[in-house]
Amino acid sequence: MFARTRMFAGGMVIVVALAFGASVGQAQDRIFTGQAGVLFHPILQDKTADFEDVITRVRDALRNSTDETRRAQAAGWKVYRAAEPGPPDQNSVLYVFIIDPTVAASDYTIGELLRQELPLEAQELYEKFAASYAYSPSLINLTLVADFAGTGPPPAAPVP
Repeated sequence: MFARTRMFAGGMVIVVALAFGASVGQAQDRIFTGQAGVLFHPILQDKTADFEDVITRVRDALRNSTDETRRAQAAGWKVYRAAEPGPPDQNSVLYVFIIDPTVAASDYTIGELLRQELPLEAQELYEKFAASYAYSPSLINLTLVADFAGTGPPPAAPVP
């Protein structure tokens, strides 16, 4: 009985968290502070199709959004799958999100994007998305140091 109560309470926390835009398994929002950013997503080998399905749905929703900010997010967002096996213990598939440029103060949290852009499907898609992880994703903010294409002036040197 106690185990059922804990499972029910845990399930309710997830539902409430999703209803208010929190992302289960991610304590923080996915808001970049750099010019560009990278997110590393280690996905279970047998869940890559589920992960890619959700990412495709998010991509399509952002591209077709009536919100200009969401379309700008889509324009700078690319998703890559690593050829090499990912951690832990080479048992996952590593997906890398490259966001360049980032959209200032915009949340890239998949749960939040699903909630706002696909509200009728958000719960089902998020559950599929969350179940695909081998472990938590990592966010890295980037600042341009050198542009080998020479398409713009070099950035100012960092102040020590």
